[in-house]
Amino acid sequence: MHGTRYHDLDVRFHYTLCDKLNNRPIQTTLSQVLNIDAILIDALLLATLKNRVKYKQLVKRRGQEAQSLLNLLQARLGFPLDPSLRRFHMGALIKLSRSSGLYPECMILKGIGLTGKVAVDFGGYGDIWKGLLGGKEIAVKVLKILRKFEKDKFLKEFSSEAVIWRQLNHPNVVSFYGVFHLEDDRLCLASPWMNNGNVVRFLESAPETKCVPLMLDIAEGLNYLHTFSPSIIHGDIKGVNILITESLRACLADFGLAAAKETQSMAVTTAMITRATGTMRWQAPELLQDDDVCNSLASDVYAYACVCYELFSGKLPFHDIQKDYRVMCAVKRGDRPLRPSDDRCRVRGLNDQVWSIIETCWAQEPNHRLFAGQVVERVGWSSARTDGRPRDEFDPAFPSRTLYSQAEHPFSAFAGPPGSTR
Repeated sequence: MHGTRYHDLDVRFHYTLCDKLNNRPIQTTLSQVLNIDAILIDALLLATLKNRVKYKQLVKRRGQEAQSLLNLLQARLGFPLDPSLRRFHMGALIKLSRSSGLYPECMILKGIGLTGKVAVDFGGYGDIWKGLLGGKEIAVKVLKILRKFEKDKFLKEFSSEAVIWRQLNHPNVVSFYGVFHLEDDRLCLASPWMNNGNVVRFLESAPETKCVPLMLDIAEGLNYLHTFSPSIIHGDIKGVNILITESLRACLADFGLAAAKETQSMAVTTAMITRATGTMRWQAPELLQDDDVCNSLASDVYAYACVCYELFSGKLPFHDIQKDYRVMCAVKRGDRPLRPSDDRCRVRGLNDQVWSIIETCWAQEPNHRLFAGQVVERVGWSSARTDGRPRDEFDPAFPSRTLYSQAEHPFSAFAGPPGSTR
């Protein structure tokens, strides 16, 4: 059946090409031929992905063959594609990346320059610098990986996570542009630059901000991750990992690194990161019971509740307890931060309905917590005011535009209006 399709496409391509060559200017004809060629490649690729035998052969490719296929799949995903077809390309891309330990070359960025003499922020995973790519400001995270064998291991294990992160496109999830290396070979991750910084610093500078819309933003971003295919567990939700955009929307950041830290191939181990960044204060009780328990959708929702406490109180969870091990004991007992009652929390929008949502989300038993989608519904009901904030104009695919000119891109024939990519 598929052989017939290929034959039909070949015949159709031949006659269309002959038609295009008759009485047409050479430059115009060449452009049209290339477009037809792209359509033919696209049809053949889709037929391969839909054929079970050919699909299995495709995802078993290694080395340069795997690299070329990854490049092709990512190039096609960079242009509009029907959602019913997109899942075929996405599934093959993720599976091939995971099995080969490679990722599309367009994710390996070049021409990035760091601005300033010192990092603008510091964290457990790496230091944040401001950089420039194609004349556009970006955030650059320089990872703390000390030895080459650790970096190679990390790259292999992080590759599939990075590929998934690269496909995400949601107003409440920070885009991932790609990776690159400094001259000293340190590994860096690039994403959009956010002038407003993280939500903790933003609220310090704007203490009367209404926080229910931010609470809804975070829930919508989390629901997007949890309902993505494959489902994505953030694993490190806390205030400093929530960034604020130009239009004052909240975005989830750093989930790719949170998943990768389970490999313990970072120079900073999971335990050290927990001590250094205070992640313990956002961890669900089941994560503190046994080393074998992993992050889950439910533990993400627990951490979300702790972030909501940060939004309305302006303080860390269990801010009155200094030692992290005492926090761990309190959480395992079922203790939770007390409801704040000062003027600040009321100005920010804390009421009985909102507090009830927070309490349900940090319930002791994971199966008693809300799903992220339920949180979106309940927070939406609690906020009667229409959201008048503008949408942010991010183009997650712009790094690939710096790799190819529009005419050179292998699938430029599928380009839609601005903003229609991905």
